[in-house]
Parts: sequence; structure tokens; C-alpha cells
Amino acid sequence: MKTNLKTLLITASIAVLAASCGEDDTDFLIPIGETKEIQIDSSVYTHQTYFDLSTETKVLTVNNSDWDFEVETTGEMKVIKLNPAGRYRVFKTELTDITEDITLPEDPDWTYDDPSGETDELAFYGWKDNEVYVLARKIVTYDPTTPSIMPVAKVSFSHQSGGIEVKWVLEGETSVNNAVLPGTGSDQPSTWFSFKTQGKASVQPPKPDSYDLIFTTYTGEVEDGPISFDMELRGVLTNMLNNTMSYRYDPGDASDEEYIEIFKNLTREDIDMTEFDDDCDEIGHEWKKFNRNSMSYEIDKSNMYFIKDGAGNLFKIRFTNFYKEGVKGYITFTYALL
Repeated sequence: MKTNLKTLLITASIAVLAASCGEDDTDFLIPIGETKEIQIDSSVYTHQTYFDLSTETKVLTVNNSDWDFEVETTGEMKVIKLNPAGRYRVFKTELTDITEDITLPEDPDWTYDDPSGETDELAFYGWKDNEVYVLARKIVTYDPTTPSIMPVAKVSFSHQSGGIEVKWVLEGETSVNNAVLPGTGSDQPSTWFSFKTQGKASVQPPKPDSYDLIFTTYTGEVEDGPISFDMELRGVLTNMLNNTMSYRYDPGDASDEEYIEIFKNLTREDIDMTEFDDDCDEIGHEWKKFNRNSMSYEIDKSNMYFIKDGAGNLFKIRFTNFYKEGVKGYITFTYALL
């Protein structure tokens, strides 16, 4: 029996179409110009949410306490990042033996990961095998006799064959714990570590190219007149690993209602490509302000940003709420692909 050429072509086209629309295919974009309103359904006070703009996807949501630090487990294996929501501070000692007792100085030089995301601004930047650090956590206290930073553990790291060994001694204990985090592939370049699981955390970071924004608590510097100090902030960080960049658009002075219209009418022509910044904290937390009279956060109605993801897609975004049913920490935003 002869097979009709037209039938063959139709069959082949159907097969290609079916393959391109498989259930594992998530490489698609939201419609251009269509405004999306999204509410992150977990509070940044308790969770971190990783969000991809082009697919309108909440890629991953984890409890703030699910992991403690992130270790680069591929390539040169040099980068170690603190969980930004962990309120962690780090003190570098002069020791290389984790079993030795440590007496902290009266005023320790505590450091933390700068929210810019720059590698040389990380607390563990330039670490060497077996160097001992004190890992501490900042706490909220109204008792002047209670330290605001409390040690959690002594930690050290070392390169092992095909991975990174973590050693730690919990505060108040003497036993040394250790775990080796095996090397990973380039598609999963780092591993989350957790004290609770005594090694690799039960959840792991999403792939670097799978998200653009992290809704989270993080530590940053705040200025109050001539004084600056570090504190825990709640906001949005961009994903440097995916080359996501952003900048705040200045709409000028206008009424609250006019700001809505200004944002609605923003197009690609309003973007200044030279303004994009790879600082992870470019969006940050300042799209809201704390009102001391009402003791609540209010949205800065003039906030609007442009974002460029790693694939070169351009978006506009505006934050509209920080509460859900009166409970703070639930971020709502509107955005569109341009």
C-alpha cells in the first residue's frame, strides 16, 4: 500500500507539536503586555519564595529555617553563602583547630552577607581549609543585659575529594560533628546545609536559571540620620546567578491615582538600558515604609521598577500590598512582560 506524502507530512507535524507541548515543557512566556497580579501566599517573616517572571511560576517556597548556609559544590568550590533569612552573623577567629575553646572579644567584628550579592562581600569570603568561625544569630531583645547577638556554633570548612567537609560544634557542646557535601553538576552548583539534618538539607536550592526573584527576609544596612546600622529587612532580591537585573523608574511627582496610570502606560520605550543594575538589593525593601503612628507598613505608591532577566526579557513591576487579611509579610505585586 502506498503512503500519501501529504499524510506523512501531517503525521510528522503532529508528532513535532506533541513533543513540543509535553508536560515537562515549561519554556514559555506570559503574554506580552498583559498585566498579572500576584500575591505571594507565604509570609516573608516565615518563608522564602523563589519566583520566575516569564512563566508566572512560584518555583520554590521553603521555611526560613529549612537551611543555614549554601556551599558551592562544583567548580572551584569557594563560595559559601548564609541563609539571608537566618539573621546570621559571622566572626572569624585565628584558630584552625575547632576543638579549642574560643573567648570572644568584648566587641566582636561580626559580619554578614551584603545583600548586593557580590562574592567579595560575603561573610565567608576568602575562607581557607580548617579556619574556624563563630556563627551567631541576631535576636530581638528589649533587655539591655541580654546580648543582641547569640553564638550558635563553631564551624569550619575544608576541601575533600569531590566535595566540601563541614565541621561544627554547637554552642554549649563539645562534640565535633562533620558532614561531607558531595560535588554536584553545573546545573545544581551549590548545596544547602542544615544543622537540623546534620548535613545536606532536606530541601535544596532551585536551579540557578529557573527563577528571577526571591521574596525573603535579609540583612541590610539602614541609615537613620547620621547613624547607620544593620537590621533584618523584608523585601525582594534579584537572582544574580541568572543575570537578572533591575532598576527603579522615577515617575516624578503625581497623585496616588496618577501613579497607577503611569505604571499602566509604561512601555519598552520608557526603559533606559544603561540604568540596569546587577545589585541583588536594587528592588529591596524601600517600596514600603513604616508608619510609626499606625505602627504598620504603607506602600510607597510611586514604586515601579524595570527588570531584565537572563534571557533578555523585559518586565515592569510594581508592589501594591504587604498584608493579607491584616497579617503582614504577604507581598502582592503587579507586573507585565514588555
